[in-house]
Amino acid sequence: MPHKEIKKTIEELKGELQKTEQDTGPFEEILHNAQEGLERYTPEAVQELADALKREAAEFEVEHPRITALINNVMTHLSNLGI
Repeated sequence: MPHKEIKKTIEELKGELQKTEQDTGPFEEILHNAQEGLERYTPEAVQELADALKREAAEFEVEHPRITALINNVMTHLSNLGI
């Protein structure tokens, strides 16, 4: 199930976000809400996640390449789902 892979990657992403000194609280909240939306298959939550990932990837790209890689991984999974 692709949702399982997305949720696993989101958990990895949350772990990496906790290691950074940057304030990632709002982004972590978006990830949490989107994760719950995936469990309920809420298209709005999934789209919110995709939009947030696009915004956040640029912010983390230079200083946090591991976070950027995980964000890109989630975006790839969403793309494979047709989102």
